[in-house]
Amino acid sequence: MFRVKGVLFDYGHTLVYFPNVRKTHLAAAKNVQRILRRLGFSVSTSRIQTLVGHYAHEAGSTAMNMEGEFTEILRTLRVRQCSPHQLQEIIQAHWRPYIQKACVRKGVKGLLKHLKKKRLKLGIVANIWSSGMNPVLERFDLKRFFDTTVASVDVGFKKPDPKIFQMALGRLKLGPEDVIMVGDNPRTDIQAAHDIGMRTVRLMRGPNRTKPDMVGPDLKIRNFSTLLSFIRGLT
Repeated sequence: MFRVKGVLFDYGHTLVYFPNVRKTHLAAAKNVQRILRRLGFSVSTSRIQTLVGHYAHEAGSTAMNMEGEFTEILRTLRVRQCSPHQLQEIIQAHWRPYIQKACVRKGVKGLLKHLKKKRLKLGIVANIWSSGMNPVLERFDLKRFFDTTVASVDVGFKKPDPKIFQMALGRLKLGPEDVIMVGDNPRTDIQAAHDIGMRTVRLMRGPNRTKPDMVGPDLKIRNFSTLLSFIRGLT
């Protein structure tokens, strides 16, 4: 009988959500636009959003670091005179709305408390930059629950590459057969985890909720109380 020893979570749209993600994307683009105007460049917010989205959702398993990503974006925009300080200012300005506007899904903290009481090992595997994620986890007092967090931008490869899951499992000292992956994306969370032998739980919330399954998850949920009941039966 399967006995769960650990749980891995996706971050964006799973543990946290944005009440109006389109407004958050726009706010990030406007922040970048203001700095570029100050530097003498006129760029539309839609152009900024398109380029950021391209790099965020680029096919392939490698993940570019944040400085490299925004250097490429600025080069495409023909912004050639940008100091390292200004580059960092642009990166921070872009991420500020995602940090400020993130909300934790109902039931997450109670779930994490219960899982830690059961002595389960917990981790996050996310296609994100740790400096865009950790301030949110710290603000909501969630970071203390996790034994490891693996952010794609920091490690250089991203979901669905199995290496990012294997890195998290290695840090937890658990095999895939011992762990449940919880996420909202049918390809990068559910299929990817399933393919290396993990049990999977798909959260049917957020912008990915209408995407069809690529493989059937072990459980579909709309709230974390359902997940808590499911895990209680496996511990």
